[in-house]
Amino acid sequence: ADPIPLRMGLHSGDIVYDGTEIYGDGVNVAARIESLGVAGSILISAKLNEELLNHPAITTRSMGHFELKNIVRPVEVYAVSAAGVRLPAPAELGGRRQVAAKSVAVLPFVNMSRQAENEYFCDGMTEEIINALSRIRHLKVTSRTSSFFFKDKKLPLRQIGRELNVSTILEGSIRLWGKRMRITAQLVDVEDDYHFWSETFDRSLEDVFAVQDEISLLIADKLREHVGHLEIDEHLVEAPQVPVETYKRYLKSRYHLLKMTKTDLDTGMAILRDILRTHPRFALAHLGIHLGYTLLGTIGLQPAAEAFALGQPHLEQAIELAPELPESQQHLAYISFLQEWDFAAAYRHLNKSFEIRPTVEYYQSMASILVAEGKFEAAGQYIGTALELDPFANINYHLKGYIAYVQEQYEQAIASFRRSLELKPSFMASTIYLGQALVLSGQPGQALEFFRALPEDEGDLVKTGGTTLALIALGETEKAQAGLEKLQAALQSDLVERALNMLIACRAIQGQYEQALELAEQGLAYRLPMMVYLFVEPLLRPLHELPRFGQLMQQVLGQDTSLELTPRKYRQALFSPDELEQHKTRLLRLMEDQQPQLDPQLSLRTLAAMLHLPPNYLSQLLNEGFGQNFAEFVNSRRLQTFNKLLREPQARQLTLLALAYQSGFNSKTVFNTYFKKKMGMTPKAYWQQLKNEKR
Repeated sequence: ADPIPLRMGLHSGDIVYDGTEIYGDGVNVAARIESLGVAGSILISAKLNEELLNHPAITTRSMGHFELKNIVRPVEVYAVSAAGVRLPAPAELGGRRQVAAKSVAVLPFVNMSRQAENEYFCDGMTEEIINALSRIRHLKVTSRTSSFFFKDKKLPLRQIGRELNVSTILEGSIRLWGKRMRITAQLVDVEDDYHFWSETFDRSLEDVFAVQDEISLLIADKLREHVGHLEIDEHLVEAPQVPVETYKRYLKSRYHLLKMTKTDLDTGMAILRDILRTHPRFALAHLGIHLGYTLLGTIGLQPAAEAFALGQPHLEQAIELAPELPESQQHLAYISFLQEWDFAAAYRHLNKSFEIRPTVEYYQSMASILVAEGKFEAAGQYIGTALELDPFANINYHLKGYIAYVQEQYEQAIASFRRSLELKPSFMASTIYLGQALVLSGQPGQALEFFRALPEDEGDLVKTGGTTLALIALGETEKAQAGLEKLQAALQSDLVERALNMLIACRAIQGQYEQALELAEQGLAYRLPMMVYLFVEPLLRPLHELPRFGQLMQQVLGQDTSLELTPRKYRQALFSPDELEQHKTRLLRLMEDQQPQLDPQLSLRTLAAMLHLPPNYLSQLLNEGFGQNFAEFVNSRRLQTFNKLLREPQARQLTLLALAYQSGFNSKTVFNTYFKKKMGMTPKAYWQQLKNEKR
């Protein structure tokens, strides 16, 4: 017989039993959560999830925050991941997720050119628009990794929007021919599933930088009109001082670098070296080569020390040429943090990068430094924001897992590390800490199986170090001896940092604390980057009572490592209360006398010009003075006009859509969606209701 398609919702809370029925918070929340699910799934509340973290047999995954009926605050819902239980995608769940109104994801622009190789240009344009929109404060922009996760995936836009937890999606296409390009772009409201703006741009390739700025500004304007007040600068894209053909080659190099295979990394770096022969002061090319070497060393395609040394001059050159780039400031932050142990300087550089352009890397970097200082709660807040911006980036799940790991919340850490490895199986950092978390959670046997199942070491020592650690934890000291000798020998090789970290962990779990300290001193003397995390490593908890350990900790962290952040610069209100009332009166009089809403091409900028106000001022006026965004303000008046026209005798001679266009609506979809939202029925049903009333 076929299994019964059950779904379950669970919560922990107070209940009342009257002898017949069960009532109370526990029942209400569980019932609401159950209604979100799909057949075969088990959904639980965040409260219950916290209570299950110490049960190794049960793993869960967050589905996001949901607004539940009759429940005051949004509830984070988790799905149980286990054999025989269906793990749904977030977009499959019913109900209403808590979504930031001012949020957008830019999907990769589709290559409509005849030449498939022009895909690099489309990817580059997408990334530039993401970077441009990221400069707008209070607009949540999904980062590149998660946007590109959906490249070539034929999924409904509404599903993608729910997966990324955004209110708006930008999609488009690019076609290149000769020295011309045609770019189409459209904005989609995720909740109501309709396109509320679209535009086609036919431009010369020679104007590519101006076009990037033009498109980004127009998209920003239309977003502001639809979602509410945003402060938008006069320009969002800064043109690099290189010819267009050079810039196109730079985009091609980045296209290859981000594929992260050995062949693509070599190809991308070769293009950049060729660019630097003729344009040695092109900072982005230097940063690109530095990124290439960083990836080669991190992935294990080149000895890390060698790769980082080769990339360092390019980083220094980029910082000298363009310190105003956020990437330059982020790299300076890591140099201050990992090499100079100057935490205050690291925070200053990160805050400067944020002032230039907020990026997801800012939040990841803040979390990385804060956790090294033992400020776990603050680190968790930063990585939470990073996950909102980039929910399909494995590094975010790794950092979330690491923050849980150093707090000895091992089951939560294991779940996050597993998710990181699902997204990027080759990510060695998550591999190492997943195994160590298994050891520390009392599962050394599972850790041994996990490490033994890894491919043979290819210059990274992960399998060797992991199996050695697990064997020691199991008491198999003799079997671990060969691994210890191999790690000891590797101290004289390019793998010294990995070998030191592994040996320190092994000696600590053996109880050989003095030897562990000697190795730690050696690593700090070499200023090996990952040594700054020794002081939060759970495996080294027994060393905390030793005076030498405290001295090492003070040497790196100093006596006072209080968080030093640059105060945030918030713009003051553009209007005083009196000015706000005066401008409200002016705007209402303008709308009454000139009825600009009847122009279907009316925009926030043109209305602002009619009032002789900057666009940012009008946006704030609408937001604070009327509690509406531009689209709501204008469409509400268009709807009033439509209802007035509908009651006039000549209305019978025109279609409903013709009356809508006459009222100023510029799209059938926008009209129908807005009408149904405000009136609770379709225009056709409303018209029929009016006719019935007249009879």
